[in-house]
Amino acid sequence: MPSSSQTEASRAIAKQQEPLIGNSDVEAQAKAKDKVSYSSLSNKKQLAILCIARLADPLAASSIQTYMFYQLRFFNPEASEAMISTQAGIIVGAKTAAQVCTGMLWGRLADSEYGGRKTVLMIGLICSGISCIGYGLSRTFISAVVWQVFGGAMSSNVGIVRCVVAELNPEKRYRTRALLLLPLFANAGMLLGPLVGGLLSSENGNGILKAYPYAPPNIFAAAIYALAATGVFLGLEETLEHFKHHEGSIIQRLWKKFRTSNSPSHGYTTLDHDPSEPDSPQSDVTLTNFPSPSAPKPKARLPFRRIWTWNVICTMLAHFIIAGHIATFTNLWAIFLSTPLSTSTPHPPFRFTGGLSMKPREVGFAMSTLGAIGVTLQLVIYPLLNDRYGTILIWRTALFIFPLAYLLAPFPALIASSLSPPSSPLSSLLIWLSVGFILLLFVLGRTGVTPATTLLINDCTPHPSVRGTIHTAGTVIGNLSRSLFPVIAFAIFGRGLEIGVVGLGFWCLAALGMLACVASRWVEQGENGREIVLEGEEPLVRDGEPVGGARGKDAGR
Repeated sequence: MPSSSQTEASRAIAKQQEPLIGNSDVEAQAKAKDKVSYSSLSNKKQLAILCIARLADPLAASSIQTYMFYQLRFFNPEASEAMISTQAGIIVGAKTAAQVCTGMLWGRLADSEYGGRKTVLMIGLICSGISCIGYGLSRTFISAVVWQVFGGAMSSNVGIVRCVVAELNPEKRYRTRALLLLPLFANAGMLLGPLVGGLLSSENGNGILKAYPYAPPNIFAAAIYALAATGVFLGLEETLEHFKHHEGSIIQRLWKKFRTSNSPSHGYTTLDHDPSEPDSPQSDVTLTNFPSPSAPKPKARLPFRRIWTWNVICTMLAHFIIAGHIATFTNLWAIFLSTPLSTSTPHPPFRFTGGLSMKPREVGFAMSTLGAIGVTLQLVIYPLLNDRYGTILIWRTALFIFPLAYLLAPFPALIASSLSPPSSPLSSLLIWLSVGFILLLFVLGRTGVTPATTLLINDCTPHPSVRGTIHTAGTVIGNLSRSLFPVIAFAIFGRGLEIGVVGLGFWCLAALGMLACVASRWVEQGENGREIVLEGEEPLVRDGEPVGGARGKDAGR
C-alpha cells in the first residue's frame, strides 16, 4: 500500500493539473467563440440593404452582355462582325470611362460633411436606374453610349457600398466576413442578369414595347435600382464620423429637425428688479436665444497627398491590372459566344476563327453559369479557405488560374468548326463541356481573387478619415482599366477575326494575367486605417510596439 507521503504527493500533482485542464477548456471555448459565421454578423438590416445595392450593378451589366451583339446589329443591320466587336468595346468602356472622370469627386463628397456616404449612394442608385431605362429605349449606337456615360458619371455605387460595410463592422473577424457578402451578391447579380437579358429581350420585340426590343431587361434592372434606393433612403444609417451624433434614418433625423425648428426657443433673460425686495437680483445683461450645444468637433482628416503610401500604390496597381482582364474577359466571352461559326478550314493549333453562334437565351444560360458556380464557391468554399490560409495567399495563388483559362478560351470554336454537323447531340455535348470547363477555371480564379481584392483595398487604407476616398479610388482605378482594356481587346479580337486567328484577343489577356501575378508580389495586407496616426490619436500597439505612430505625427499638417 502507498505511504501517506506518496498519497499527499499524488494529490498535489492532481491539484496542479486542475488549472491546466481548466485552461484548455477556456482556450477551446475562446477558439469556438472566435469563429465567425454570416449569422453572427451585426447590423443585418443595414447589410441586407447594401447587398441589394451591390447586386444591382452586375445584374444590369451582365444583362446587357447577353444581347449586346444582337442589339448592335439592331442599331445597324449592315455592320460587320469586326465593327460590332469595336462598338461593343466602346459601349463597355463608355460607362467606366465616365466613372473614372467623376469617381474621385464622389469619393471626396462621401468623405465630406456636406455629402456623406448615404447621400452619394442614393444619387448613384437613382441615376443608374434612369440610365438603364434610357439605354433600353435607345435606337441608335450614339444614344446607347450617351446613356452609358450618364450612368457612369453619376454613380460610384461599388466603392461607397464597400466603404459602408467596412465601417459597420470595424472588427477584423467580422469585417472580413461582411465584406465577403459583397462579391457573393455580385455573383448573384451575374447569375440573374444573363437570365433576365436572355429571357426578356427579343430581336423583334413584342407588345407595347415592340419598337424597343431590348427595353424589358433594362426596366427590370431599373426596378432593382429603385428597390435599393428606397431601402437606402428609409433604412440605411450614415456611417461618416461627422454624422455619428445623429441617430436613426434620414426621415427620423428630418422629423427631429422639424420638431426642433417649431419648438419655442429657450434662453436666459434678466430678472426684473423688485424695489421692495432688496436682495432681488439685478443685471444689465440680457441673454436670449441661447445657442444649443454645438456638434462634436470633427476629427482630423488625412490630407489627400498623404493617402498614397507605398502599399496603397502597389495595391491599386495590381487592382488596375486584375479588374481590367477580368471585366474584359466576361464581355469578350459574351461576344465570342454570339459570333457566327466559321466556314473556313481551321489550321490548329492557332489559326482558326469564328465563334459558337449562340442566341441570346443560350448566351444568357452560359453567362449565368458564371454566377451560379461563383455563388456556390463564394458561399461554401472561400470562407473555409480564407480562415485556413489567409487572404493574401489565396489571392496570389488564384491569380495563376486566369492565364490558363484565357489560353484555352478560344478552343471551343475550334471544336465547333471541326465537328460535322455542329448541331448534332454529340457535337453539342462536346461544345458545352468545353465551354463549361473554361467557365469553371475562370470562376475558380475569380472566386479567389475578387473578394480578396476587396479586403486588401479596405485594409490598405492608411487612416479611417479617407476610407471612402480609398474605396472610391479603387473603383475609379478599376473602372479606368475596364475602360481601356475592353476597347483594346475588342479591337484585337476583331482584327483576329479578320486574319483568321480568333484567339488573338484572349491570348493577349493571358499575357495581362501573367503581369497581374507579378504585380501581386509587391502587395501586403495593410493595417485597416492604422498605418498613419494623426495628432491626438492612440497608435495601434502590436507586440508592445506602436504601429504607424512615428510616421503619422505630422500627417495632419
